[in-house]
Amino acid sequence: MTPWVLGACEKELVSDDIVVNDSSLSISTRSVTAEETVSFPVAVYVFNAESKKCVKHETLVSKDTPLEFKLTHGTYDIYAIGGVDESIYSLPSEDDLSETTEISLKEGQEHSDLMTAHSLITLAEDGENTLTLEMERQVLLLSSATIKQIPSNITAVSFSLTPSYQSIRINGELGTTWTHPYSLVNDGEGTWSLHTPTMLLLSPDGTTITVSLTKENGTVKSFSYSFPEKLEKNYQICITGNYQEDNTVNLVGNITGTTWAGTKEVTFCFGDNDTDDDNNGNDDTGNTLINETTPNSGSIYKDCYVLKVERKDDANEVLLLYHDNIDIQPGNKTEAQMFQEIHEITSLLTLNNISNWRLPNEEEARLINYNGQIINQRLEDKFKTGMTDLYLYTKGEHLKTFLPINNSFLERDYTLAKYLRPVTILRFKK
Repeated sequence: MTPWVLGACEKELVSDDIVVNDSSLSISTRSVTAEETVSFPVAVYVFNAESKKCVKHETLVSKDTPLEFKLTHGTYDIYAIGGVDESIYSLPSEDDLSETTEISLKEGQEHSDLMTAHSLITLAEDGENTLTLEMERQVLLLSSATIKQIPSNITAVSFSLTPSYQSIRINGELGTTWTHPYSLVNDGEGTWSLHTPTMLLLSPDGTTITVSLTKENGTVKSFSYSFPEKLEKNYQICITGNYQEDNTVNLVGNITGTTWAGTKEVTFCFGDNDTDDDNNGNDDTGNTLINETTPNSGSIYKDCYVLKVERKDDANEVLLLYHDNIDIQPGNKTEAQMFQEIHEITSLLTLNNISNWRLPNEEEARLINYNGQIINQRLEDKFKTGMTDLYLYTKGEHLKTFLPINNSFLERDYTLAKYLRPVTILRFKK
């Protein structure tokens, strides 16, 4: 909880439950550090802590004009949200306000420098007090994004970061998610860049970046990758990428803070392989389009982990990882015998009406390996079944095993395998 400051006696109170022996409340705001400035206007909401009903709502327009509230004795939740200009956000009406009511972006707008604060106070007797609330930034700043060496047959380049949020709730929690593509401008000589810095409201639980390239014939190729590190609020991000001749996009992102939260560096790698040599003849894409919203990479969909989301033709192809270990005992079996046994297992395997399971190919195994830490965390939290031993995958016409660890990919003989973790692909319409 953020501290309220008792201005009259210059004593700072840090508590979740502050008792103030007065019922006249003058509210002002300040930033956490002296170098930062509060993002005005600040919408202030006062809720009765017992009834959860909003009893007061005013807007603080500058640091020189504090708000004055007359309140009866009692306990109140005070919420403040900075940067919610009415030209940018749709503010809720006075009717039926609740702590979870959303403040949403208007169409065509981008987030401002959103800041929030909350404190629980108790007012006892009549009198006057001045209270100052410290505001905490909730967004990060995408200050630049540049992708170089783009082929001449590419007519458009865009990217998105997910899960991203279109709204914030009065209580400071994240609201409704959205997928918001950011279009890059062709600067010539194969360089595309973002010309306007933008604020982002992202999930604290992990972020996926998707880069989309549009060719002259209108087809779109997308690359998705889950960051091993969290992109935290109160940071500035600079992303630089290079499209290489082997159809691999390497993105290097530098996260830097000024007076914000510090400095970080992260590296993102996106791979594309247009051949199917590693599929060992399996085709699991099918022709059925699912009429649902495409799940985000790194999320859980119908008890499966979403490894990758890729746009192909008229659909979003979603690569799913099975949620549990399937025992396998290679022993002295030949590869042919192993392939037959694996086929018998996967052909009968269904999970929440999802079928067409198969072994991951080498590219998919490397994707699992690189995101092993995040995958294990999600699977352990949800199913208590992390990936901690040797698993089978296909490499061309052969079977291999790998151990999902985050920093290296170790290829081993198939006879050492302990488990299967099949994958499948679903196609989503939207």
